[in-house]
Amino acid sequence: MFETTPEGYKILIGSDGSRIFMIDSNRIRECIEYIRSRDLRFIGINSYMGYKKSDISFLSELVDFVEGITIPEDKFDISVVNDLHKLKKLGFADNKKTKIDLSNFPNLSTLACEYSPRLFSLEVCEKLRSLTLTGYKVASKNLVAIPSLSSLEELDLFVTNIGTLDGIERFKSLEKLTLFRTNQLQNIESLRGLRKSLTVIEFDQCKKIQSYEVLGELENLQRLLLFNCHQIPSLTFLKPLKKLSFFSFVNTNVLDGDLYPAAGIEYVGFDNKRHYSHRFDGVTLTAR
Repeated sequence: MFETTPEGYKILIGSDGSRIFMIDSNRIRECIEYIRSRDLRFIGINSYMGYKKSDISFLSELVDFVEGITIPEDKFDISVVNDLHKLKKLGFADNKKTKIDLSNFPNLSTLACEYSPRLFSLEVCEKLRSLTLTGYKVASKNLVAIPSLSSLEELDLFVTNIGTLDGIERFKSLEKLTLFRTNQLQNIESLRGLRKSLTVIEFDQCKKIQSYEVLGELENLQRLLLFNCHQIPSLTFLKPLKKLSFFSFVNTNVLDGDLYPAAGIEYVGFDNKRHYSHRFDGVTLTAR
């Protein structure tokens, strides 16, 4: 959601309450003065939100100030970003030219970007807690190419070619895993190595998963989303998950139709099917 200030500036409000000031290219000098006077250290550069210029060199004036920046378009020369040494949060689109060396940001805790040969020094991000990678495609088709990040709590992968989650067990602090359009993923057994830490799993368009049984071993799982995924033979794996309060499997078929294992979960979302033992009433499941 967005907030518009009395001065006409736009501020993006995140779900976590974070505030990102959107730079207006017609008032760059005024924007710099505004964010400094109000200690707004997280900024965004987006042509849809008021930035119409192709040059972002003004960032060189903010190297002592900015702690977070998001640049979702690939039309900019983003080399100046390497000078923003105070960054804690960084999100950018790959312009197929500029190299970004993450060793420039010793306090980086959140990173969202494309996985490319122009991304350097991910292995030194010792404080990284949240990592979002788009286009993670490697020959090994697993997660071993991602460095062992001991502080990582959230991993989001969009459009990847992985066939197995091997390597994920190295992220001992991981609490949340999101996979989107991971159509080659078959084996998720490596989740067993994180059975105590994982609390949230969201799989979206993972159409080749062979077995979901390992999910039943994730003893602290609270939220599980299986959207438009490979069919589920049975929901019996849910029974040991005593902390699970949210479960959604919209566009994912449960073959045996028995939804009783989901009874008692606070929220259960699904699309109604003839062979299901229950129907969706907008909040949870209701026996037929």
